[in-house]
Amino acid sequence: MKKYILKKQVRLKHNEASDKFFAFCIETGDHFTLNKTGFTILSYLNKSKSLEEIVTILTKEMNVNEKTVLTDIVQFLELSEKNGIIAYI
Repeated sequence: MKKYILKKQVRLKHNEASDKFFAFCIETGDHFTLNKTGFTILSYLNKSKSLEEIVTILTKEMNVNEKTVLTDIVQFLELSEKNGIIAYI
């Protein structure tokens, strides 16, 4: 299975005052608004968690079946890769 990584030029931010989540590319100035789950997924990637580990964690936290979590995460990761937030190796 592919290993996903947060790109080095991407920074994750949580604005606690507004409870909003963002990913910023410091090279291009591009920024993306994230929901809490997307921010959590990217944060786990930033901590070198594998896709399998993230699926296991979120399946337990969200009380949803593993197949649904995997499908949703893969779709999010594909979109994140397309937008230059992550890469896979």
